[in-house]
Amino acid sequence: MIYKIKEAAAKAKLAPHTLRYYEEERLLPNVKRDKNGYRIYTEDDLSWIEVISCLRDANVSITDLKEMMNLSKGDKEVLSERIDILEGHQKKLQKQQEELKKTEEMVTIKINHLKQLENMDLSSLNKQKLC
Repeated sequence: MIYKIKEAAAKAKLAPHTLRYYEEERLLPNVKRDKNGYRIYTEDDLSWIEVISCLRDANVSITDLKEMMNLSKGDKEVLSERIDILEGHQKKLQKQQEELKKTEEMVTIKINHLKQLENMDLSSLNKQKLC
């Protein structure tokens, strides 16, 4: 089946300008055009768009995506390079997760502190440190 950009975008739950951007960034280099110059997307294109969207949702950078897409055209020998890219991204995500956990713990401490202040005499509030 063949889809025009609006149909492909709707199927992928993306905006048409996102598909044009992916093409411009060479993430979708094989998008064909009809006799009027309009983009036409195939089921194969939609499969690639799904992979790109999934990786973008995981915050994989456009640079890493480009590299992975280029490597996907190779054979089994490049699989380790694709794995390396994703493992590097996984390490970044783990670091972000640790930082978020620390931030959440700090917010919990502040909430508990403020709840304690609720039970105090308000006249002493000016003398209390909030942080």
